[in-house]
Amino acid sequence: MTVSRIRGKFLQVGATLIGLSLVVSLATIGRAAPPIATLLSTAFSPTAEMVAPRDAWRLAENYAAAIPGSEVLLGSGDSMLPLYRDRTVLVVQRMGMSELRSGMTVVFTGDQGRPVAHTLLEKTPRGWRAMGVGNREPDRTLVRFGNLIGVVVKAYTPEARSSSVTVAATISPRAGTSAPGTLPVVSPAYAALAANE
Repeated sequence: MTVSRIRGKFLQVGATLIGLSLVVSLATIGRAAPPIATLLSTAFSPTAEMVAPRDAWRLAENYAAAIPGSEVLLGSGDSMLPLYRDRTVLVVQRMGMSELRSGMTVVFTGDQGRPVAHTLLEKTPRGWRAMGVGNREPDRTLVRFGNLIGVVVKAYTPEARSSSVTVAATISPRAGTSAPGTLPVVSPAYAALAANE
């Protein structure tokens, strides 16, 4: 799941495009280990709270205001299904590397230079391996001090939107900003207006 900071009326958010060339061998002597996806735990990741679309951003901002060193980000993509759906609003808090645990969902700068929200799998001598809950392989980029943005401490998933919001979101980007594989994201105020049509 890629994540974005909302700073204007519209923001282009790309789908997660991670070409994994990492080959992971989990063979043990005499028998194969379980698939890596079965080793992934989300025990320290908050479950998303289902809320009305117009409330998701407001609730996240209110929650973040009470937690020092936190910010609100918008998730995009399906790599974190079933934990977080596309357009889940995340509250992310800065934490030190020593506070990280397997099963936490973190936001870090991935190999495409974009912020990515994935779950920590295991600590290695060079950094943490992370993986999307819905992915089959871990990320190529390790989570380290230099690329860690923070840990997801709260999540709000907008309930199913009406078709008018979906149409407004897909046909209203600024001229010239559409690109293949991207989906415009509207500001919470605009989404609330569209929801009341």
